[in-house]
Amino acid sequence: MAQPPNNTATVTALTGSDQTVLTGDGIFFGGTFTETGGSTSGCIIYDNTANSGTILAKVSLAANGIEHINFANGLQAGTGIRVDITSGAIAGSIHFTS
Repeated sequence: MAQPPNNTATVTALTGSDQTVLTGDGIFFGGTFTETGGSTSGCIIYDNTANSGTILAKVSLAANGIEHINFANGLQAGTGIRVDITSGAIAGSIHFTS
């Protein structure tokens, strides 16, 4: 079986509520975000395991909107990767390595 390259990202599905995607060091590469509730929605991705700390990305979605974020070389996360759903309903995935 072929082995993926070392920089192949792990993909974790969003649960629709605040969630810690990674605990510890990692690289955040981005994600895919879809608004699923029919109204504006948003989320903040932190370098942390709580809803605070260094902001890696902030996403705002219009009703039924979709957004793809891609950091080609990634962003270093030293503490973890935490997704804080600040408003509305969001589905999608986070892309990272650990």
